[in-house]
Amino acid sequence: MKKLIALFFAVFMMQGSFGKTADRQLSEKARISVLTCGTGEQLYALFGHTAIRVYDPTEGIDRVYNYGLFDFRIPNFYPKFVKGDLLYFVDYDSYESFVVNYAYDNRSVVEQELNLSQVQKQRVWSLLNESLKEENRFYTYKFIDQNCTTKVVDVLNEVLTEPINVAIEGNTANYRTILNTYLKDRYFEKLGINLIFGNKVDYPSTSLFLPDKFQAGLAHTMNGDQPLVKEEVTVFQAKPIDAYVWWNTYWFASLLCALVLVLSINRVVRSIYFIAMGLFGLFFLLIGFYSFHSEVLVNNVILLCNPILLFIPFVNNKGKIKRILRLIVLLMLMLYVFLNLFSEKLIITLPLYLLTLTTLFLEFRSSVEKNREK
Repeated sequence: MKKLIALFFAVFMMQGSFGKTADRQLSEKARISVLTCGTGEQLYALFGHTAIRVYDPTEGIDRVYNYGLFDFRIPNFYPKFVKGDLLYFVDYDSYESFVVNYAYDNRSVVEQELNLSQVQKQRVWSLLNESLKEENRFYTYKFIDQNCTTKVVDVLNEVLTEPINVAIEGNTANYRTILNTYLKDRYFEKLGINLIFGNKVDYPSTSLFLPDKFQAGLAHTMNGDQPLVKEEVTVFQAKPIDAYVWWNTYWFASLLCALVLVLSINRVVRSIYFIAMGLFGLFFLLIGFYSFHSEVLVNNVILLCNPILLFIPFVNNKGKIKRILRLIVLLMLMLYVFLNLFSEKLIITLPLYLLTLTTLFLEFRSSVEKNREK
């Protein structure tokens, strides 16, 4: 019983001192560093991760602040994510636990110690702990504008005399081109991302929204008359893995489209394809009205995945309506090419585009032949 009371008292005292950590003044030995984590196999890990570490051996502080947390148990998680009002939050973990988790997932961890004054360190510490307050810790996730990287960028820009350098190699192209470089061996993920993202990602990048670009930006930034990065250390180096999968390639997708094209000589197959493409188009159209994500708005993909295709299998071949629908779809396909002429989106979606165009031609030829027979 005495041991239980002693244990309870110890835990109580630890919680009390733990809660006061945020009020402490950092010592002269305190260090602030940015942790950049490599990419992973899971969809949410394809672009890496950013966190910020506060280490003060004198005060017994070693925290890693993480702005990329979310709760799968939230009711209507996926509808909220699609709509764009899903709340992410910030929390902290011990440095050792953080690194072990990423090492377990075979994701590299690079630490950049920042060359900050004592005043700047204290300011960063205060801002991080301020963000932990209940009224501040939640934020609405935005793929480009508000994510785990941009939140750390905002904290540091708040204390630096000059903002972190954005114009670094690999970050001067448009958002779509930058994102596609991470999906080299993942064609179907690349296809999905390019289909769902609208015009915004075709504008030149003006922010550091990806972890490794932020890492490079820190290395090319000055803090007064000194480099911002004091030291860069690879804490954990991931083992190289072969990410290539034969079925997740542009060429396999092209062969798959060619196979569907051969099968679409059959009218039933064509009808199934038109219905599927029409439903995709309807989905993208509704997302444009439903979602708060600015990245998915104004999306010309509905010219390719056209909701009008839904009606073609059900319209009488002899009527003018079907000819008009086919003409509208054809004109929209031409417009799709024109609008994406200078975008990688056109090349990435080309197999799907050619399949849709050819099946439309087959449908037209079939209708003409049936009318001649009658």
